Amino acid sequence: MTQRIRKQLLSNHTSLNRMVLGGLLAMLSLTTAAAQDLDVNQDVTVAIGNEPPYTELKPDGTLSGAGPDIDRAALQQSGFKAFSGVTMAYGAMIPALQANRVKMVSSGGLNIRPERCDQVIFSEPVMCTAQAFLVRPDMAGKITSYKQAAELGIKVGVPAGGTQGKDAVARGIKMENIVNFPDNTSAVKMLQDGRIDAIALNGDGVLDMKKRSGDDKLEAVIPISDTPIDCAAAAFNKSDIALRDAYNDGLKKVIASGEFSKIMTKYGLEANVGLLSKAKSTAEMCSR
Repeated sequence: MTQRIRKQLLSNHTSLNRMVLGGLLAMLSLTTAAAQDLDVNQDVTVAIGNEPPYTELKPDGTLSGAGPDIDRAALQQSGFKAFSGVTMAYGAMIPALQANRVKMVSSGGLNIRPERCDQVIFSEPVMCTAQAFLVRPDMAGKITSYKQAAELGIKVGVPAGGTQGKDAVARGIKMENIVNFPDNTSAVKMLQDGRIDAIALNGDGVLDMKKRSGDDKLEAVIPISDTPIDCAAAAFNKSDIALRDAYNDGLKKVIASGEFSKIMTKYGLEANVGLLSKAKSTAEMCSR
């Protein structure tokens, strides 16, 4: 090999290294720019189901509940300051995200499910719960599972668009025995009036329903034995990767600082802290 050929090969190799380095720097620049393009001055509109103690929109418009408190704390780590709540049925939340009518669904809203992961992107898990029943005294001790409810042919109230209705049908309850309720107060009234025989919700939600009703005769059945423990997370439009990543970064800091535990305790959801520590990652929950 002549000296001139060796020099040419060395020159080509150097040029290739510069091209690779340039490409990497360009990618890093784009990533940094994307992070800088995150508008922290925007009003973050948060979709909620108005289901205390997870989410609640006060009469004065204040966004409250464990989910919104965590959402604010996580995004405030990146400089976000303005938040507003929009109440809607669970079944309307993903379409609202996809149409950019809201910026996110609160972490107190949607459970992570593979079919939902095809439509939106989730943060890491925030709230892990078990499904539960709220029943009248005449049903106490008769049902601990959806399968038993199906065998008895009773009517079960579920939140419109929630996972409870799907799980109930999957475990044998007939569609005509599934009754959607618009809000928790209406659900309790339906139960007390005998229009439904049980309410299916998450455990903490059922306990809050019972407490707010002031009816000590109602009984909580926790957990519904033939359902898994579910984890909810904040949900975002698939194009809002930077916003989701900012949320995840903030969530880690909120958990590490102890603020997460304080918020859970404030709303009577201390058990969530232990459940979350054992939860799978969002990637694992999204896998089929």
